[in-house]
Order: sequence, then structure tokens, then C-alpha cells
Amino acid sequence: MATLTDFIELFSGRTDAYGSWEGGCVKEPVNQIHFVEHLTGIVGMGIYPVDENNMTRWGCSDIDVPDLDGVRNLQTALAVQGINTWVERSRKGYHLWLFAEAMMPAYLMRRCLLVAHQVCDYPAKEVNPKQETVSGFGNYVRLPYFGGMDGTPQERVVLDEYDRPMALSVFVEAALQSRNKVAVIERVALMWKEPRRAELKFDKPIPSISELRYYMSPYTFKIWQHGPLDGSDRSSTLVRLADRLRRDGMRPEEVLSALIEADKRWGKFHSREDGLLQLESIVMKVFSE
Repeated sequence: MATLTDFIELFSGRTDAYGSWEGGCVKEPVNQIHFVEHLTGIVGMGIYPVDENNMTRWGCSDIDVPDLDGVRNLQTALAVQGINTWVERSRKGYHLWLFAEAMMPAYLMRRCLLVAHQVCDYPAKEVNPKQETVSGFGNYVRLPYFGGMDGTPQERVVLDEYDRPMALSVFVEAALQSRNKVAVIERVALMWKEPRRAELKFDKPIPSISELRYYMSPYTFKIWQHGPLDGSDRSSTLVRLADRLRRDGMRPEEVLSALIEADKRWGKFHSREDGLLQLESIVMKVFSE
């Protein structure tokens, strides 16, 4: 079947291991049967994008929150530079897929996606490839269209320009025909700028938590007060909260103080020995992007 063959070509990656649907690495050769089982809804799979030579044919930015406007903005930023991408509605948020017409260095693929995040001032929490030089297998991405051969799913499905789910065959044909030239991806990747590193300076008095609440927008305060939504993990929500606090005008040390209080109630890092370091890392990452 042409659709199956084309899907395999489009999402080709490392061939000596794949990711399980539940989480974890399955160290066995990837073959056509794995893709058939995925597309017929029997056993889902993920693919490692980077091979043993640090080369790849695709990248994916994982937006782990239901922010369609945000991912469309990223898509537009790349389109302005002549880069074609595709938006997938995932289980908890969205994936932005970028396909190259030939193998290329993984670091260039990663930096091309990071450029969009920098232009849009949008936190780059999970941009795949996640490393410029992969040690071992790296990280895999769960593929779209689980069960897509038996009908168009409502999640893990690529959306058209009108935000409507695309049939598997329609998406695959269009995506193959519009893969990006390596030279174009490289040109955009060279626009990437090394993020500045934020510093936490406690040189001014930090308002109390009761005072900090009044610095927050109503939406930010709702996140801070109620925590993760159903289906969202605490770690990604802490990152999201930190970014919202930054946008509300808080200083890094004030954001850290608000995260510490939130974490006490949500129970992610506060009981760990490195808990404070984890929260500081989130704050520095958000202010460095």
C-alpha cells in the first residue's frame, strides 16, 4: 500500500530501536509490521529521529498544552522563511512537525525549530531532536495516526489549515510533496542565537506570597492556585506557570518564590533533595529563552 510505504519514508528514523507507547526503549529492529500495527491501532510506537551518525530527516516541537494559537504562530514564523510544517493535535496539546527531503545534521534541524520559538518568544520545552549530539538513542516521539488506517482519529491527527483532521492518505501525500530542502532549513537554523543565561539575584526585597498574588494576571493566578489541568503533568505546568509569571513582569527571584509556594501544594519537587535546584533551573530556562 502506497500510504503505508510513504508514511514509513516520512517518519523514518533510527532502525535498531523504537519507543513503546507506554514509555521506554524497545531494542529490536524496526520493520514494516511495527508501522502496520501502529496505523491499524494494535500497538502504538514512537521513532527515534536521530541515527548513530547524528543525522535526521525530521524534527518535532512538542507543545504540551492545548494552545493551538501558539503552535500556529510557530508555524507562521517558519512559513515566513519558506519552511513547511504540519500541526498535529496530540493527546494533551500539539506537535509541530518539520520534514526534510534528505538526511541532515540533527543540530541544524533542532536549531531551525528553536528559531521559531525565539521569534515568537514561546518556551521551547521539548524540541526534537532534544540534543545537538545524541549519546545512545536520544529521545523518541510517538507517531501520529494511531489507528489511522481504520478511520481518521480525533487526536494524534494532523490538522489542515482550517483546523480540521486530515485523513492519513491525504496528509502523507501532501507532506511528502512539500518536504523542505536541507539548504533552506540550514539557512533558517543559522539565525538561531545562543540564549543568554539568566541570573538569580536576590538584591531586592522579595514581596510576600500574599503580595505576589497581586502581580499575577487572573489567568496566571488561576494556574498558580489550582495547579495542572487534567491530563497535564506537574513539571510542564510549573514551566508554563514560570513563563506566565515572567510575562506578567515578575523578576526571576520573584518567579522562583511563587514556584516554591506552588510546588509545595502540587507536590512535584519540594520533598526532593535537589528540589530547589530543579525550580531554579526552570526559572533560568524561562528567562534565558
